[in-house]
Amino acid sequence: MKGLAETGTPKALPPTGHTLRVLHTSDVHIGHVRGPQGTHRDVCQCPIWALAETAAAHEADVLLIAGDLFDHARLKRSDVAHTMELLGGVDASVVIIPGNHDVHDERTLWGTHADHEHRLEVTGAGVNFLDDPEGATLHFGEHDLTLWGRAMDSHDSDYRPLAGVPPRPDSGWFIAAGHGHFQRTADDAHRSSPIAAEEIEATGADYVALGHWHVPTDVSVGDVIAWYPGAPMGIPSNGTACLVTFSQHVDGSAGTVSVDHVAVTPPPDGCAERY
Repeated sequence: MKGLAETGTPKALPPTGHTLRVLHTSDVHIGHVRGPQGTHRDVCQCPIWALAETAAAHEADVLLIAGDLFDHARLKRSDVAHTMELLGGVDASVVIIPGNHDVHDERTLWGTHADHEHRLEVTGAGVNFLDDPEGATLHFGEHDLTLWGRAMDSHDSDYRPLAGVPPRPDSGWFIAAGHGHFQRTADDAHRSSPIAAEEIEATGADYVALGHWHVPTDVSVGDVIAWYPGAPMGIPSNGTACLVTFSQHVDGSAGTVSVDHVAVTPPPDGCAERY
């Protein structure tokens, strides 16, 4: 596994001119979505295979899953373990925040109830799971990156995914991640897990990685770039993810951020025989 982050422990800074690539996805919905052809396991893992292949093809340093990795909390422990095993094999640092389908509370998949306790599968795989409902920060010193995300503990109008974002660091790249509904008009005020344009702009982030909408949508505000990447597989889905490239100037000063929509293609022969 490449570049596992340690919370609060920056590593050596990257060389000047360093390029960072983050593959941003969401709404993977393991336990519901199935690949379009071939034979499949009872719980289809085609989306994970496809994301791993996409991350490798584009030499991503980080795979960021902005909520709804899993579709529901009724999955068997062995299926959760298998998903985590596959994610642990991705040649990139994997970061996950929970969404409304895999809310982090005592009743659901990430919770503390004995029948739904899968934290050993998560920590054993070496992925980074942001489980704090107040928000948690990861530092990837080797990429000069700080990443913040807030765990969803209730999907209602009182939960605000981008509440409590800390001030951006004095140096390096900054990403904020959240799972919720962008408020286009005042009529959206009643929606669960609302995200206001003012909250996106207030992050001051170089990129805001969102999840919940299944089609690619640009919700950038002011100088802050923000996207829903679209679901990688299923219906509705565009079969894409966002490849976010952070390019530092040769003199080490802040550079540019670009977003490309890259295809996420399921295995042609399904997943039943692949794993």
